[in-house]
Amino acid sequence: MKTSIIVFFISLLLIASKVNSTPQSPTDTDEIQILIDVSGSMKQNDPQNLRADAAQLIINLLPDNAKVSIWLFAEKTTLLSHSDAVDKTWRTQAAKTSQSIHSRGIYTHIEDAIQTTLKQGFSGNGNKNLILLTDGMVDISKDIMVSADSRERILSEWLPTLRQKNIKVQTIGLSEQTDKELLEKLAFETGGWHETAESAEQLQRLFLKTAQKVAPQDTLPLNDNKFSIDNSIKEFSIVVFKKAGAPATQLIAPDQQKLNKKTDSKTLFWLESSGYDLITLKQPIPGEWQLEASADPDNQVMILTDLKLQIDELNNFIAEKQSIPLKLHFTEQDKIITHPDFLSLVNLTLSIDHQDPINIPAIATEPGFFSRSLNELPKGKHQLTIIADGKTFQREINQDIEVVTSPITLEKLIDAENRQISLKFQPDISQLDSSSVAITAIIHKPNLAAESQLVEEQDGVLQLKLPVLAAGETMLINFNITAKTLDGSSVAPLLPPISIDDSFFAPPAPAVSPVEPQASLTPEVADATQAQPETEVVPAEVESNWGITIAIVLTVNLLLGGMGFFIYKKLKIAHAKKQQQILERLA
Repeated sequence: MKTSIIVFFISLLLIASKVNSTPQSPTDTDEIQILIDVSGSMKQNDPQNLRADAAQLIINLLPDNAKVSIWLFAEKTTLLSHSDAVDKTWRTQAAKTSQSIHSRGIYTHIEDAIQTTLKQGFSGNGNKNLILLTDGMVDISKDIMVSADSRERILSEWLPTLRQKNIKVQTIGLSEQTDKELLEKLAFETGGWHETAESAEQLQRLFLKTAQKVAPQDTLPLNDNKFSIDNSIKEFSIVVFKKAGAPATQLIAPDQQKLNKKTDSKTLFWLESSGYDLITLKQPIPGEWQLEASADPDNQVMILTDLKLQIDELNNFIAEKQSIPLKLHFTEQDKIITHPDFLSLVNLTLSIDHQDPINIPAIATEPGFFSRSLNELPKGKHQLTIIADGKTFQREINQDIEVVTSPITLEKLIDAENRQISLKFQPDISQLDSSSVAITAIIHKPNLAAESQLVEEQDGVLQLKLPVLAAGETMLINFNITAKTLDGSSVAPLLPPISIDDSFFAPPAPAVSPVEPQASLTPEVADATQAQPETEVVPAEVESNWGITIAIVLTVNLLLGGMGFFIYKKLKIAHAKKQQQILERLA
């Protein structure tokens, strides 16, 4: 009876449910350039040419309508495949041409590869990403000094150009011979990401992770090889990594039908390679699906849906002791969902490095948004896993970040009224000679030349006042730092770049407290009760005297009581049949 009363009130509220919208500007085309090393050393580091399989995977995961070029580079750079708007036809052709990836090159001319993509690509205003896979160091001549000069030009000339054009560089190193310092600096300075593959067998996994970095897709939790499809999902793709000699992968639908690579269906696409299966199904049956394959933590279920869980963009690199703000919301057809009927049934949790999940509470004064701050994560790479459970649907976000140590801390002093930010730098005097610290800030605005400003000491404090930021503008600031340690050694401390946008000048988020369900209630009833505090849960004693309560109401107001009883009885009869439909409509 308690549950019926709660559903009764939810049902009445459903009649008036609304979805608030925010205006959306037209989306600019994403541009992705992929550089694949084909130098001769790949014969040893990738003898089975697993780069071709990895390339096929990322080709099939790239977003529709993106502008994409795939290049092969060694002593020179050649175009393998290009599309101004990715579609099914291009994917098929690009997958075929990827089989021509080879290991016959002589040198590893990374500078020419970067220069070529900058000259022939990245002409629009959308998100720009450069993916670089190599197994070696800059090597363009038998003269080691010629190669050293080329490496220096990458850092002094081409890296600033990449930053000016807002191009994020995603680097993948294969083998211990890679110039890890160069690859990490390219990623760090542009806000990209770096991974090192211990073997060629890891390339597919790293290409999947890289694909999610350059073009994030909505995903579902995969637990015990099971995942739940709701009515809003139009298509899902699942990447299944396989072990040698493993049985053929199968999918079991909610109606117990088994699907495999031999299944004849116009809605099923099955790409099989030696290391993975990529399975795509359009218009899947709602319900619980099961994967018959070896469980693997890198397996992933990606979906096409109008019901999305969105997170405010996080930097890939975070300074040690820096607070990490997480802010999330749901959208339906790109419109923010703010109605309490929907939000009261949603539970958001965060797991850091697969540890026990913690709650992400709703913001009481900002309907539709959930927020939590992370403080003082230890140095190193971390995986954040956010799961939304909406009773009738689930969503998942995985985010990799790296916490880097810097002997210089950065504080932002925000003047919201005048839309201006000052940066205050504090060297760690236990490590650095503070008088030796020299900081240059490189300020980037879209489509404008970078501006360098020297951070000067003011009243004994290193401080820089940034230019006023107009509404709707963005600003990226990188830092070049030189200093000396207490023993006189020269060092170049790293400080993660920072991005400035309108969110810095918004009113501060109020203090929030998690909404925890009462232990004696089921999650559905507890969440619904908290969403509607004026609705009281009826105690057992009152339940047993429900007829008396109605009689009292009737004596006070016969007409009103009669109407309420009639509506209640009608909804109670219909509830058993339509409860699932009602809850799904909340989504």
